[in-house]
Amino acid sequence: MFKSVEVQLTLEGAKSGALKIIVFGGCAVHLYTNHRVSTDVDAEIYEFNFPGDLHLQTLLAQVPEVFTDERSGRLMELNYDLQYNTSFGPIHEDYWERSLPLVEFPAASALHVHIAAPIDLAISKLGRATEQDIGDIMALLRAGFVRSTEFHRLALQAIDVYVGNKEQPISVLTNILQDYLETTDDEAP
Repeated sequence: MFKSVEVQLTLEGAKSGALKIIVFGGCAVHLYTNHRVSTDVDAEIYEFNFPGDLHLQTLLAQVPEVFTDERSGRLMELNYDLQYNTSFGPIHEDYWERSLPLVEFPAASALHVHIAAPIDLAISKLGRATEQDIGDIMALLRAGFVRSTEFHRLALQAIDVYVGNKEQPISVLTNILQDYLETTDDEAP
């Protein structure tokens, strides 16, 4: 999906790392757990340093990726979610430092694509906390990508600086950890 963006940036003369994107949401959860399929890419434009008049949102919207869902065999289309924003929920201030760069976009590339670390994915899902979000968090915990003690500590730090209602994500965090610890021998929060 992002290769055509990389090509366009290169054609426009963009320098190394001109665009930095970090992927969150169901696509990132899928990469870690193969837990579910998502047809939209929730990604934040972390940094965009390009002096030209390139309209990045339009470029991203024009590059859907067609793929086959392995479970159902259905042909699906992956689209960039132009509405996604990390301010929808709590996010820890160190999320970029923990993110994992995709090797397909090396340091010399104009485009750097990172995948949010599992802990930051889990924290980001506390704000909306739909049934699917909670399922994603539980999948990350069960797969061992997120330790409950670290999740508790970093989530509380993120919620502390969150500009939204803090009660809801704290309640969700508490309930998730209680449910998880009741079904596992993992460490206490």
